[in-house]
Amino acid sequence: MKTARRNLSFLLSLLLILALVPSVFATAPDISTVEAWGAHIKSQYEGQELNLLVGAHPSIDAMLKYYKDFEELTGVKVNFRIITDGTLKNTALIEGTGKAGNYDIFAVDAASIPEFYGKQIIIPVDDYLADAVKTPEWYDYADLLPAYSKGIGTSKGVTVGIPIAGETRYVGYRTDLFEKYGKQPPKTMDEFLELARFFNGKEEGLYGVSMRAASGRQNGSGFMSVAYAFTDSALVNPTTFEPEFNSPDTMAAVEFFVELLKNAPPDVTTYSHEEALSAFIQGKAAMWLDATALTGKVIDPSTSTISEVVDFVPTPDGPKGQSGALAGWNFTIPADSKKADLAWAFIVYMTGKPTAKTYVENGGIPCRTSIYTDEVLAANNWTYPKQLEALDHALALIDRGVKYNPDFTYTNDIMAIAGTYISKAMIEELTIQEACDQAQAEMVEFLEDK
Repeated sequence: MKTARRNLSFLLSLLLILALVPSVFATAPDISTVEAWGAHIKSQYEGQELNLLVGAHPSIDAMLKYYKDFEELTGVKVNFRIITDGTLKNTALIEGTGKAGNYDIFAVDAASIPEFYGKQIIIPVDDYLADAVKTPEWYDYADLLPAYSKGIGTSKGVTVGIPIAGETRYVGYRTDLFEKYGKQPPKTMDEFLELARFFNGKEEGLYGVSMRAASGRQNGSGFMSVAYAFTDSALVNPTTFEPEFNSPDTMAAVEFFVELLKNAPPDVTTYSHEEALSAFIQGKAAMWLDATALTGKVIDPSTSTISEVVDFVPTPDGPKGQSGALAGWNFTIPADSKKADLAWAFIVYMTGKPTAKTYVENGGIPCRTSIYTDEVLAANNWTYPKQLEALDHALALIDRGVKYNPDFTYTNDIMAIAGTYISKAMIEELTIQEACDQAQAEMVEFLEDK
């Protein structure tokens, strides 16, 4: 009798265990194709809605042309709130700190990623990437250019964003002028400065170089384009995150930038990236150093007077070796989203390898190696190999242990301080030494209050 009771007790315990852990015996969903994955997502989320807060940008314009494919595949409605880049960050910060849960995806620029993650406004996504069901094999995360996945989508070694638009910066130069005067494009910063001086005033209305340099953040951004060729601490020490703006290396970078832009149009201290580009494509400058994302306007005959006489080379090397800018935009998941898993599904579809070509063909900015090496796409954009070479230089900066945008909450604030004082040196209100010392003091004071 006791044996029977023991057997019955064992059977009841076994049945209870089986009832509690049905997932052990459940069949894994078929996600081998996008269509099969879509059916799986539909079975879980059909009828639900996703809310996105994003900026007006070519990447979003491209997605607006095919996001309804995701809606049809999954039965999920997607709502875009699109605002200007100038107000996007503050709006997202207010939403994120308020914990209202109004949005499921934020578009966050690379320079703001450390701040958003540091303030716990967005969540890590490494667990999503490691989950073979939530991130199917066809997504192919490894196909994302390492310069972007490592350089703009991470903070403190944690993946917090998926790049939707990446860029580095390179030197555009007028081949007609370089051929006319027997010059070669710059490989070093010394050559860059020498060429800017040579071409400045060489012909009527011609300047040596055009770059962004408006006082404040634009100036700081332009400075960073060249700074890492001279220093590892363009804004702050990459390890301690303490300002070192009056260190010898950083001061050398500031001096170079100021000297370089003595060969720019006289109103360069008012230039954002738009004015800098305009001067170049109107033929007013022999060289230009700015974003690869602007390439289309340089090589398009409808927007550029120099489209047939232009070429590109990576950011020139300096005493610290190769370097290059890394910027762009990411999709991130707000910490207060109540639909994080569904948000991730949308990110997987919109940024995955199967839709990458559709994205680029609709005007999106490439982030994947397979796109840059696609024969058809590359044939339509001869600058792809040039951009990849520039990205290799940017990756070299990461390989030497330095992130272009430091893993630091206040990168944008420190950049604005740097740009304010560099601008004062450019108009000779301050010497290089005074500008760097005063910027250093203000940076330290600013951080003491945080």
